[in-house]
Amino acid sequence: MIYLTTDALEQGVYFDFRSHQPLGRGTAPSYVGLLGNGVHEVPVQLKRYRGSLEVIFGNSELFRFVDEEMLRGMVQEVVTATIH
Repeated sequence: MIYLTTDALEQGVYFDFRSHQPLGRGTAPSYVGLLGNGVHEVPVQLKRYRGSLEVIFGNSELFRFVDEEMLRGMVQEVVTATIH
């Protein structure tokens, strides 16, 4: 579990990198994680494509308290550093 930032209510926002799921021979790998603040959690799916990483969030009330695009960038940085 990795602490990323605090939300508007001063609760810590964390990312938990759960698993790596190869999608099959010749396809990009997929990674799964969980993003949350202790009250609201949202599943995260990450897909690698030709050197870039796509971060896909589910819907959550979490994004009422912290900026989604900022978190997307933070998760992207953490995962890129972890999988290289």
